[in-house]
Amino acid sequence: MLAAGLIVLASLAAYSNSLHCALLFDDARNIVASGSIRRLWPIWDVFVVRDAGGVALHSRPVVNLSLAINYATGGLDTFDYHLTNLAIHVLAGLTFFGIVRRTLLLPGLKERFAPAATPLALAVALVWTLHPLQTEAVTYVIQRYESMMGLFYLLALYAAIRCGTSPNPRRWAVAAVLASLLAVGCKEVAVSIPITILLYDRAFLAGSFREAWRRRRGMYLGLAATWAAFAGLLMFSSGRAGWAGYGLPVSWIEYGRSQFGVILHYLWLSFWPHPLVLDYGWPVARTVDEILPAAIVILGLAAATVWALVRRPKWGFLGAWFFLILMPTSSILPLADLAFEHRMYLPLGAVAAAVVIGGYVVGQWGASRGRISQPALQIAGYSLLMLAAVALAILTFQRNADYRSALSIWEDTVVKAPENERAHNNFGAALTQRGRFDEAIVQIEKALEIQPDYADAHDNLGVVLTDQGRIEEAIAHLNKALAANPNLPGAHYNLARALFRRGLVDEAMTHYQKALELNPDYAEAHNNYGSVLAGRGQLDEAIAHYRKALEINPGHANARHNFDLVQSQWEELHKTLARRRELLRSHADDIALLNETAWMLATNPNASIRNGAEAIELAQRAVQLSEGREPTVLDTMAAAYAEAGRFSEALETARKAAELATRQNNRPLAESIKAKISQYEAGTPFREIPQK
Repeated sequence: MLAAGLIVLASLAAYSNSLHCALLFDDARNIVASGSIRRLWPIWDVFVVRDAGGVALHSRPVVNLSLAINYATGGLDTFDYHLTNLAIHVLAGLTFFGIVRRTLLLPGLKERFAPAATPLALAVALVWTLHPLQTEAVTYVIQRYESMMGLFYLLALYAAIRCGTSPNPRRWAVAAVLASLLAVGCKEVAVSIPITILLYDRAFLAGSFREAWRRRRGMYLGLAATWAAFAGLLMFSSGRAGWAGYGLPVSWIEYGRSQFGVILHYLWLSFWPHPLVLDYGWPVARTVDEILPAAIVILGLAAATVWALVRRPKWGFLGAWFFLILMPTSSILPLADLAFEHRMYLPLGAVAAAVVIGGYVVGQWGASRGRISQPALQIAGYSLLMLAAVALAILTFQRNADYRSALSIWEDTVVKAPENERAHNNFGAALTQRGRFDEAIVQIEKALEIQPDYADAHDNLGVVLTDQGRIEEAIAHLNKALAANPNLPGAHYNLARALFRRGLVDEAMTHYQKALELNPDYAEAHNNYGSVLAGRGQLDEAIAHYRKALEINPGHANARHNFDLVQSQWEELHKTLARRRELLRSHADDIALLNETAWMLATNPNASIRNGAEAIELAQRAVQLSEGREPTVLDTMAAAYAEAGRFSEALETARKAAELATRQNNRPLAESIKAKISQYEAGTPFREIPQK
């Protein structure tokens, strides 16, 4: 209990400055702009993704549920998200401590390690939990995908160990399968759990694969069934191509040969965690010098792992743990990014265990030969642990400070990865949010210098230029963004904003519609599109979009203001219609009142106002009273016919109205009616757009 308490307290101290860090990078897409976390009921909405392809399962539904719970408790306040991430990490550290301690107390090991099992497990868990290499998986909120998967991965292994040592193994077998299933629902890396558990069983519990299968057949059948769940998520989910990197335009050979250097770098950071970089933009290895040295080291370690699995399976398990967990992201399956530090979240445990336990074995060897006394060895061991824990905690605390804002983390990244175009682009976006437009343009142009067809950079530059009032330049860059990637909802949204400011309302509406087609849960697009519709008098549709924006983001103040304003206009519009209908009861022969009311019922842009049948009835009464001599009344009659879908009658009446207006020398009215005739010929009723 003391050891567990130390793990908790040390972790809280190391990460105490992470609880108010910013949401950044992929947090924007998966949290800020995600419609699937906005409500917990109906629960099905949490487990699906809506996009241009329709509705599909979320491929990481367990994590998405946790994000939805955070949103329910605190909206977009970052504290709840970070506190949850830290809690996950602390629980993972405690589980890892339990795994190491129980392993060292198993038959075959306890004779050697029992007296030091708890201190050794504490040392391994502290090194793993406090290591600054873990900050990306803990402090960067959306990498909960990795840490939460890691927690359930460790719980599955812990339950499997208890299954092998408990007098009531069945419940532990069930727990192992459930934990494995939950891990699969967090991230695809969990696919290796059944193999990892089998290797552990053979090395530490059963002694052979055959005996492991004989003793725990039911558990392994359950674990294997989780692969079916994994396959189902891949088949019926929205896929990884759009938001997690599958489909990188490099071959599997290029990706695979680059991973030798990436894995060697991970190992280096395990021992010397500097510099830590959020986004490496790791280049593809192309030359022999870039490939061969790292390949020799990594292939040598892989070969040693295979040898050890055969001859020294307990030590071999650590190597297998390292390589198996890295395999989905660091082998030959191309992902969008060759290197990310969070991928070392679980593999670091193998390194920590090898170093700590290996160091203990060497120390005991020295003591057995009289080169160091046991008391001195204990003092040295505890001193090294204390120094290591303090040093790692300080480094983690310092690294967390880089995450305090999007501006600080991207500034740190461009210094450490100056040739990474994405880092420059995101630094530029962060500068834009602070209103530092000139500096932002420099950074985004640097990104475009590195990669001229970088869609996101053209998009961000378009945003900056729009905010500066340089609309023509903004439109040019936003069109380049869409030429490079036509499926960017943000670029369509930003182009719509620029086009609207340019006065091109119809084109702006087209791009708002496209943005919402690509991302139906785009709250800002719903709000802005609603404002455009309201400006055109289409209050019904505007209200629907404001309502959708508020459904996605109940705290959207601008959408709430717009909704209340337009709702009052809508109510006033209906009151106006009601007053006119009431007046018609006592003024049934008022031609002007009949005409105005019929026009409103025929041409109003709001479907809740329009009534073609009633408009025809009122317009016919006005025509009769005016004896067909008023072109404006005939114009209304034509519009009423068109609203009712009677276009042949609409055309006949409109032509009479235009001819009559011409004879009366009312050229503007005649031209207006002729313009409507072309709409009626196309089978389109006329809608009156309010004049500004």
